[in-house]
Amino acid sequence: MLTFLLLATLAQAPALPGRAPPEDAPDEASPDEAPPAVVPPLPVATLPPATHELFERIKRRVAQVRIIERRSGTKSSIGSAFFVDAQGHAVTNYHVISSIVHQPEDYTVELVREGQDAQAVPVRVVDVDVVHDLAVIQQDAPVKDWFELAATEPPQGTRLYAMGNPHDLGTTIVEGTYNGLVQDALYDKVHFSGAINPGMSGGPTVTSEGRVVGVNVATLGNQLGFLVPVAHARALLERARAQRGGDPAALLAVVGAQLLDNQQRITERLLAEPLTSQGLGDYRVPGRWLPFLKCWGDTPLEPENPYTVTRYQCSSEEDIFLSGEHRTGVVAYDHAFVSSDELGPLRFAALYSATFGDDAGGVDATKADVTNFRCKTEFVQVGGMAVRAALCLRAYKKFPGLYDLSLRAATNNASTSGVQTSLDLAGFSADNARALARRYLEALAWTK
Repeated sequence: MLTFLLLATLAQAPALPGRAPPEDAPDEASPDEAPPAVVPPLPVATLPPATHELFERIKRRVAQVRIIERRSGTKSSIGSAFFVDAQGHAVTNYHVISSIVHQPEDYTVELVREGQDAQAVPVRVVDVDVVHDLAVIQQDAPVKDWFELAATEPPQGTRLYAMGNPHDLGTTIVEGTYNGLVQDALYDKVHFSGAINPGMSGGPTVTSEGRVVGVNVATLGNQLGFLVPVAHARALLERARAQRGGDPAALLAVVGAQLLDNQQRITERLLAEPLTSQGLGDYRVPGRWLPFLKCWGDTPLEPENPYTVTRYQCSSEEDIFLSGEHRTGVVAYDHAFVSSDELGPLRFAALYSATFGDDAGGVDATKADVTNFRCKTEFVQVGGMAVRAALCLRAYKKFPGLYDLSLRAATNNASTSGVQTSLDLAGFSADNARALARRYLEALAWTK
């Protein structure tokens, strides 16, 4: 019926330019009338290939990474990788192959490409970039088809295609959008509007021409994904091609050197900038030190309590993956302004002492990763105030020269109010950690 009505409407419509005139129209136009304008045809746009065409062309360049547990002979985890040259080099995420670096006696790694001739091929880890979560692996047999790494980042809004092996379901392609580098991030990452699911880590994200512009690394769900910029993959690949690598002990040393360089970079950035202060009750406390720190505050309403606690927190919200149980490269701090109009000085002092967090916090790690915290508690003078401070350090067992610092401090200059504060640094040298803690404490002040 819709088609009939549409055709009927067209039949009754006046003639359009280029159409035959109705039967009762004169055969020729009046000499005074200009001939109808000829509308030139629109240029034919060059359209990107259909997704299925792109997929068929490049799917053999993507492989599944399988981490095999030696005792059982079965896979313990999976990820994705993609070939980048004829010599069998492939790029993946460090977190996909981290168990090979940390526990080579327990795990091996292999690649499987989709197809009727799919076979597991053993590979070795050649080089890693732990800070940017990248690794280069290599098989001995050459490959006939591989990806080209893009020389530049695409314009924001470019349509992209992420590939990988999500949830062991086979090679998959997902459309999304390039949204540029995440602003004010501690570690470079690209915002990709598309679904990156577990198992796709280490896979490529490509343009319609099939050039890699990023490496799948993380997702927050709801079409919010993140990529490692291709520039970091190019740099690592160039270094990997110059060596065979594969020795786990040597790779651990590479990871340690990269972590030391990274903490030095962060320390120099922090110490080069003044530590801004934030008002909190009757005090000034360390505020947002650098843009990569995200800060927020709140005062929970609990009418039954005879005191209030106003909190202000800042953290980098990013870290470096070392293993499933250990992450590093963290900067985080938290302030709590505790006050009471109901409790007298003695009762408030008892409450304040009970809530002082002198126990070391720190990021998650296992006994295989770090030593126990060793702490020292003392009273120090900061801006004319007496501050009780507990400073704790613990060493990294696999990476000499690296430590976690946990600082807990509380002001002691008022009878019914005070500030308790904590600072956590993960993966810093002892000297750099102490220097940052000192600068942090110097930012405390009483405004009365």
